[in-house]
Amino acid sequence: VMLRLSIATLRVALITVFLAFGYVKFFAFEADGVAPLIAAHPLLSWLNPAFGHAGASAFLGVFEIASGLLLATHWFAPRIAAIGGLMGMATFTVTVTLFFFLPGVFETSAGGFPAISGTGGFLLKDAVLFAASFVCLADSLDAANQRAKRVGA
Repeated sequence: VMLRLSIATLRVALITVFLAFGYVKFFAFEADGVAPLIAAHPLLSWLNPAFGHAGASAFLGVFEIASGLLLATHWFAPRIAAIGGLMGMATFTVTVTLFFFLPGVFETSAGGFPAISGTGGFLLKDAVLFAASFVCLADSLDAANQRAKRVGA
């Protein structure tokens, strides 16, 4: 019972994150903030020239909101929710890999040994969100398989 409750709590938190992150992508302050991140990533760098800063940010916002809404279908359509989990994993794979492309992720003034900067810490939290997306994917696939066994039995 506790495992089911904890996974449901994780799912609701992840849905909230996706909806909140997606929502703000439609505002200028966020578009300006994510523009350098988009420009730095080889998989996303085409978005700014193609759609402008606001359009690129809105593109990501639609993807994030769709991910959250798909994750929310778990309780009545777990196979569809699994797509949301995959989309979450894709989202956070891209953001975590910014470590390799974005300057200023590490500070070298920490006693000569590289330390994670504020930007690096901002990106590092996405490793946890990737893991949460993976748990939601696995949980949705498990629920879909359980449902198929009940229907087939």
